[in-house]
Formats: sequence, structure tokens, C-alpha cells
Amino acid sequence: MVCPFCGKEAQKGVLSGDGRCRVRWKAGDRKADFWDALSGSGQVTAVQYTLSTFTAEAYFCSACRKMIIETDVEA
Repeated sequence: MVCPFCGKEAQKGVLSGDGRCRVRWKAGDRKADFWDALSGSGQVTAVQYTLSTFTAEAYFCSACRKMIIETDVEA
């Protein structure tokens, strides 16, 4: 994939974690809180969950140090 920020090649990879909580996104300067989790808002749809882990396909550009993830955020 060509990096949309600098035009150099970005490498495809995977984000992963321990699965203790869902990956969420929230606008502004505050992280998602308990009420966001309870309502289900801000969950990143690109993330695939199992019982103990999560994964998401992503591209990383080592030239400008940006990561690109194609996803949507549930409202």
C-alpha cells in the first residue's frame, strides 16, 4: 500500500492485544469511559475478537511512522 501521508510504501501488519477490553475510539481529548463501553459506542469494527485476544489488519509506514487501518466506528 502506498502511504497516503508521504507517498512511500507502507507495510501490511496486524495489531493485537490481550482481549481484556474492546478497542474503542472517541472524538476529542478524553478516552472512552465506562458509559461508552456500556452503550457500545466507539467500538472499532476492524478488530476481530476471540475469547482472549484481538487482531486488526493494519499498514505501517516506517518513513513517516503512521499506521493506516480501514475501519468504521459504531455510533
